[in-house]
Amino acid sequence: MFTISPVYAIWIAWFATAINVVISKLAVPYVTSALFIFLSCFIAVMCFRFSLGEEWRKLFRKDVWPKALGMGTFGTALPMTIFMVALNYTTPVNASIANQFEIIYSLILSAIILKEHPSLKQIGGSILILLGVGMIILEGGTSIQIKGDLMVIGCLWMYQISHIFAKKLPTDLGPQTIAAARALYALPALGILCIALFFIQGSLQFNGQAPLLWIALGVSAIINYFLGNCYWYQAIRNMDLSKATAIILSYPVMTYVLSVLFRQDQITFYKVLGMILAVGGAYIVTLLAKGDKK
Repeated sequence: MFTISPVYAIWIAWFATAINVVISKLAVPYVTSALFIFLSCFIAVMCFRFSLGEEWRKLFRKDVWPKALGMGTFGTALPMTIFMVALNYTTPVNASIANQFEIIYSLILSAIILKEHPSLKQIGGSILILLGVGMIILEGGTSIQIKGDLMVIGCLWMYQISHIFAKKLPTDLGPQTIAAARALYALPALGILCIALFFIQGSLQFNGQAPLLWIALGVSAIINYFLGNCYWYQAIRNMDLSKATAIILSYPVMTYVLSVLFRQDQITFYKVLGMILAVGGAYIVTLLAKGDKK
């Protein structure tokens, strides 16, 4: 099931990433964000439990679970909850374009931690990302939309922390096992968030009578957290990472198409231009990694 060509795998992951943003936006009015992510990961974990077989035991090894906990907490639980909260204020297109800002964090942390100095092309690509994201944010002016865009940008550094934990995982873990670890070990932090919100707010929102909520929950759990993550790790384990990243970074294009179809957004000059600049800049920076031997 998960042994298809890495090229097909990355495009499945691409579609899963694009649709998850739109689906999450559909669920926003009906459920507390942390609870939605918790239930999505929980359903995905159930799918993994039946598909992994004996591999399931590897998730509880001493050399796996601490790193997986860091990966799940900073790669899914915290940023995805903030990301979904941000969708209360902004659109899926804005959120997906702002997500390209993660590459800027990557360059900054590489310079600070690894003492790597960006090339002129990297700086040029980064400027394009900043221009694209800046155009999307400024289009909202002083409206509440800018709050959501800034929330997305503010949480992206967590993904870099998650990558550090993921790189330290044992090499005998397969793509499906890594995806399972990410979903399983996101649950503790999500559970704590739900409990904290319950005591702060007095209750958690969950409108079980809304068909859209159940559809969104199923799509998010199965398409994104189960299949999407499996195929993402399948792709990056079997093809050039820079190529895989360059492809996945273009997902805002599909998010834009789906958002317009679902009437969540409109086609505007600034959004189209901002998307071209941000995705183009991310593509340039990513391809530069192809010749990096570190």
